[in-house]
Amino acid sequence: MATKTTRKPTSNGTLKSFNPRTGEVMREIPSVAPAEVRDYVEQARKVAPEWAAIDPEGRSRFMREVRVRIKEKADDIVEVVAAETGKPPHEALAHEVLAPLLQLAYLEHLAPKVLKSKRVAPLLAPLLGYKARMEFRPFGVVGCITPWNYPITNSFLAFASPLLAGNAIVVKPSEVTPACGEILRELLDPLPSGVATIIQGGGDVGAALVDAPCDKISFIGSPPTGRKICEAAAKHLTPVVMELGGKDAAIICSDADVDLTSSGIMWGAFVNAGQVCASIERAYVVDAIADEFQEKLLAKLAKLQQGEEIGSLTFPRQLDIVSAQVNDAVKRGAKVLAGGPGAGKKNENGTLWYAPTVLTDVTEDMTVLKDETFGPVLTLIRVRDEEEALQRANRDGVNLTASVWTTDKKKRERLVAGLRAGSITQNMHIETAASPWGTWGGVGESGFGRLNGELGLLEFTVPTHVSYPAMPKMKRGFWFPYDDGSGRLTRALIDFLGTREAPKRLTAVKEIVKDFAKIAKSRW
Repeated sequence: MATKTTRKPTSNGTLKSFNPRTGEVMREIPSVAPAEVRDYVEQARKVAPEWAAIDPEGRSRFMREVRVRIKEKADDIVEVVAAETGKPPHEALAHEVLAPLLQLAYLEHLAPKVLKSKRVAPLLAPLLGYKARMEFRPFGVVGCITPWNYPITNSFLAFASPLLAGNAIVVKPSEVTPACGEILRELLDPLPSGVATIIQGGGDVGAALVDAPCDKISFIGSPPTGRKICEAAAKHLTPVVMELGGKDAAIICSDADVDLTSSGIMWGAFVNAGQVCASIERAYVVDAIADEFQEKLLAKLAKLQQGEEIGSLTFPRQLDIVSAQVNDAVKRGAKVLAGGPGAGKKNENGTLWYAPTVLTDVTEDMTVLKDETFGPVLTLIRVRDEEEALQRANRDGVNLTASVWTTDKKKRERLVAGLRAGSITQNMHIETAASPWGTWGGVGESGFGRLNGELGLLEFTVPTHVSYPAMPKMKRGFWFPYDDGSGRLTRALIDFLGTREAPKRLTAVKEIVKDFAKIAKSRW
């Protein structure tokens, strides 16, 4: 029987799984001790070479079994995710079952092509007497620290590429959603023992994972935690990949389709109760259509129902942050167009409801414009034209993603060229987070490194340059002694690389071919 309790995530070596819609404790889940983490990493390190020795096609076959397991457990995933995060079951199904299936299906197809060794410099290297290729080798053990807002999908975002690239992984899911962490354990069961390890625990367990050390860290979370991880990883010179969210902007142009745009902005701002690293938090609306856009947006927002389309917040601290930012804005003169303090479902016994809120008349001194909200709050900011919108989109906050809402292709391309963001879209927002054929990552304080796609796979490999002589028994023409012959060879290469005229370059090639073997024979 579930019981009411205060929301403390850990107690005596256990993690408490809460339902934020009801405030109930659903179950308690054992946490590992920080001192045990190093042993888990060492166990992963022992099996990592065996996993790396399986070719990319073989690893993809194993991951296909994980994909099948996701489909088989779809109903369990929806039930646990919806109960523990507070999101509507429809969002749990679409965003925590379909999205990882899409990601795995594409990466399984892509990995064998991207990770195979590639011949490089097929012309230049032979001129120097050797052949070369690039290999993409795994790091070894990748530690993955994943968040609570999309506890299944964001975990796969953090660790699918490392696994397919041949690394073993040790995953520390969020202590806020430990029941989802147990679901992850079940989903990864088809993999060979030790290749994918789930360790449950709080921040001290995450710190121990970074300090184990791992060979690389994949982190999805907030800038404050990201900074701590970077500092700890630097002690071991451990490379890190950071996806740190953002305060994303949407530019609504004077020619935008108002009906389409109001629907897209509403979804982009309030899906998952705004608890999305790429949700729209700043909407810059050109003044010429601002009244019409605002009217349509508010009319549509009034039809949304908390509980059906808009879930609760997941983490008590987020309720505190959202409330504080809105209260600060109102105190400083912002106008509440919808939602706000006291609106919507009332909180009792630890529930975490906050009504979708739209603010206008916001100013740069308000925390709601300066800091990431990560909740159901949208600020509408009127601007005189698209150029002002572009300047403010880049200046007022950090964009993990950004969007342009226009019907004019030339205008779109001009604004896209000027926007600073990791992913830029037209007439949609957030969707690229579930597009594994692209790449996912931010700029500035929204993070560095890339997940998903070709670059995401390569992110978790060590590019290794392998070279060998074209004629194995021949000494190198550049070896000692330095004499007229080695000088002529060097001059011929310089002429080939630095001359415009094709006949002179051809002459240089003939000189290289003629002298190379003769010069090599005179080396000591």
